[in-house]
Amino acid sequence: MPAAAESQTWKVRPGDNLDIIAMTLEIPKEEIKNHNPGVLESNLQIGQKLKLPLRSYVESKTLEEELGKKDERIGKLESKSSDLEKKMVSAESQLRWHPIWLWGFWICFGIIAFIASGAYWIFRQTHPRVFEQPHDRSIRDLRESQVRVRSSFPHNEEGASSRGGGQRQPSLKPLPTHH
Repeated sequence: MPAAAESQTWKVRPGDNLDIIAMTLEIPKEEIKNHNPGVLESNLQIGQKLKLPLRSYVESKTLEEELGKKDERIGKLESKSSDLEKKMVSAESQLRWHPIWLWGFWICFGIIAFIASGAYWIFRQTHPRVFEQPHDRSIRDLRESQVRVRSSFPHNEEGASSRGGGQRQPSLKPLPTHH
């Protein structure tokens, strides 16, 4: 019985304080303070040993068994936690390095841009006059150019008078094309 009484100590773990220890061991906090007069409640060190009030041998053994069971449960929870952390890290790395939808978007955007620029280039090569700069022209210049164009068409005098108004109508003969 004296050997059991001497071995009744508590090794402080991370997160322990006197309230948690008293609740875990079901010992009043004041008794723990009385058995450890030099220990400050606000300055517990991890690994520090606290003396506990004397108990019977049977109580001591059940306490050790319960502490063993709690340590087992804590170990299981810590391993589950580490497994969960590993899974989270793996999932985050997959999100970071495999954004399929983003790659798909940029690939589609590139293909569409390539097709549009090719179509623009082909249109520019086949329709150069569309891209010429417009020139400021007066109305008189426009009328003169219309007269020149109309006068270049051969016209039929009798067809023009029969259609009325004396307007000149161009013939429907094909014009020679210049290459």
